[in-house]
Amino acid sequence: MENDDSNELIIANKAIDFQNKEKELRAAELIVANKELVFQNEEKEKRAQELVVANEELAFQNKEKELRAAELIVANEELVFQNEEKEKRAQELVVANKELAFQNKEKELRAAELIIANEELVFQNEEKEKRAQELVVANKELAYQNKEKEKRAKELIIANKGLKKAEDNIRKLNDELEQKVIQRTAQLEAVNKELESFSYSVSHDLRAPIRAIDGYTKIIAEDYADKFDEDGLKILQSIINNSKKMGMLIDDLLAFSKLGRKQVAFLDIDMMALVGSVREELLFEVGENVPEFTIDALPPAKGDQSLIKQVWINLISNAIKYSKYKDKTTITIDYYIDGNQTVYSIRDEGAGFDMAYYDKLFGVFQRLHSQSEFEGTGIGLAIVQKIVDRHHGSVWAESELDKGTCFYFSLPSSTQQN
Repeated sequence: MENDDSNELIIANKAIDFQNKEKELRAAELIVANKELVFQNEEKEKRAQELVVANEELAFQNKEKELRAAELIVANEELVFQNEEKEKRAQELVVANKELAFQNKEKELRAAELIIANEELVFQNEEKEKRAQELVVANKELAYQNKEKEKRAKELIIANKGLKKAEDNIRKLNDELEQKVIQRTAQLEAVNKELESFSYSVSHDLRAPIRAIDGYTKIIAEDYADKFDEDGLKILQSIINNSKKMGMLIDDLLAFSKLGRKQVAFLDIDMMALVGSVREELLFEVGENVPEFTIDALPPAKGDQSLIKQVWINLISNAIKYSKYKDKTTITIDYYIDGNQTVYSIRDEGAGFDMAYYDKLFGVFQRLHSQSEFEGTGIGLAIVQKIVDRHHGSVWAESELDKGTCFYFSLPSSTQQN
């Protein structure tokens, strides 16, 4: 009988080892899926940046086109002015010719005035030559303006061709970007389906053997406790405790995976009432320190009340858990306003942690204290971070070893605040 019991215990241990390996494989698959999702988001941001650059280039081409058009208008106005000046000079030449005919007639009538008339004629000829020279200069200027106009027209044609090419390139880039977005969306949907499959496996395939282990060990403890020595009973209790921890871990993993699919409703939250309900739901065993709360008049914020309640539960539970070795458990809940964000804080005077390991704080399965010292699955803070991220907020912490920790998280401010 003892050999049979030992064989069954060995088989149970092997089953636990197998389940642990399966759990590690699923966790590794989840990490790979998360990395792939991060990579896809980075690719999407790169394409968006390329589109911004292309749009800026198009705006620059449009400005250049407007400058060339303005220069062409100025050139046309200058040409009109030169033509008007030419007509004026031609009219002056006609007047000068009429004046010459008048002078010839006067010469026949007034011989005495011939010298004066001749001098006047010389003067008029000189003026005519000046006007003719001015007309030549005006014609050269007009020819130059015509050449400049032709250059500007050619430049405008080239600019229009470049602009059309840029528009075609942008249209092509937009089509490629849209296709890549469709592909990335399909890949993301496939990843989400894999995550859903993993969640199903966690909630069904893993729970059954855990329940079986827990049930069989309880039967052994109840029916055969008198046949075990002290060490055997300790081992049996250890199996019961570890199966319970495994169940808690499965529940936390399932809750973490569901967060990415839950729709977030941004509604006004009465934060004082929410924290009060979390406080009232706390349960304590005999001999435990009942925490003393100091809670400021917390303003409302916008968010999903069920998710934010989970944030308060996790952070307050952590504050209580890591204060259990202190003579007194003191928890202070406060807030401050930062622009359009409300920042809430939960401060305790518990065990604290070394800030050198801060980068591990919000990771899945990352723990800064041993399991024997403080129980937990290492997923609670990862859930807090994921919820706050989905509310477009931030979460961070400040701590000093053996002097306590203060967690902060920000949410969009409510319109009900003054």
